[in-house]
Amino acid sequence: MNTTPKKMLPLYAKVSSALAREAVYAGALPISRLPRLADALADNTGEMAVDLHLARDARRAPKLEGEISGALNLQCQRCLRVFAWPLSCPVDLRLVFNEEEETRVMKEAEAYLVADDNLPLHAIVEEEVLLALPLAPRCERDDCSPH
Repeated sequence: MNTTPKKMLPLYAKVSSALAREAVYAGALPISRLPRLADALADNTGEMAVDLHLARDARRAPKLEGEISGALNLQCQRCLRVFAWPLSCPVDLRLVFNEEEETRVMKEAEAYLVADDNLPLHAIVEEEVLLALPLAPRCERDDCSPH
């Protein structure tokens, strides 16, 4: 049995120093720490695995990319039973530092406006997962029928 504690995803990253070293932020993020996401799920148990990387693209523009995965408990909108929905959410954000840059980048990539050199990793993960959730979750059970 592995008793090594899981590495937790930090709350924030300092963009300037993280970009200079092309930092990788990988770890677990409990769903209970993300209140907006927890409200959208059947319960707030479990955690997600997060693997994010700060780097520069071919044009030297800063970006945050990676993957968020796990199983989220959703309520089927048809039979009302709770089921585990497999989450696999890619992250691909271009980091911008002012509104002019944001407007320009939005034509070709998903922009994220960085404030005060801080990247709120938990907030970004929460937003990306909320956007990935199905509008009307439905389980795949053979006996799924309306109540």
